[in-house]
Amino acid sequence: MTTFPERLRELREDAQLKQEDMAKKLNITTSAYGYYEQGRNEPSLNALQTLSVLFDTSTDYLIGLTNVKNPPLLIKVTEELSLSNEEIQLMIELKKYSQFIADLEVDPETKVAKLYKLWKFIKDEIE
Repeated sequence: MTTFPERLRELREDAQLKQEDMAKKLNITTSAYGYYEQGRNEPSLNALQTLSVLFDTSTDYLIGLTNVKNPPLLIKVTEELSLSNEEIQLMIELKKYSQFIADLEVDPETKVAKLYKLWKFIKDEIE
C-alpha cells in the first residue's frame, strides 16, 4: 500500500513543483513540508484538504486508502436524482441545444417517452 509521503512526493514531482513551492502554497516552512514527504510529520486536516484541491484528487488517494486518483464524481441533486461524471457531461452537451431542451421542458414525460421510442426505432434499424 502506498503511503502518504510517497503519494505526496509523486504528486509534487508530477506537477513539476519544488518543496519550496509546496511550502508556500501551504503557508508552512520548507522543512515542515519536507517532513511530510519524509513521513516525520503529518499535515493538519486543513493542509490535507488544500493538498487535495491543489492536486485535484481525493484525500483518500492522498493518504493511500484508494489507488483511484480521480474517483468518479457523483452529484446527488435529490433523493431520486444522482449524476455521474458521464451524466453531467451529457447534460452539458444537451444544454448546447437550448431550443431542444426548451421543447422538452413542456410536458417532459410524454416528450421524453416519444424521443425514447424514436431512438429505439433508429437503433433497431441500424442493428
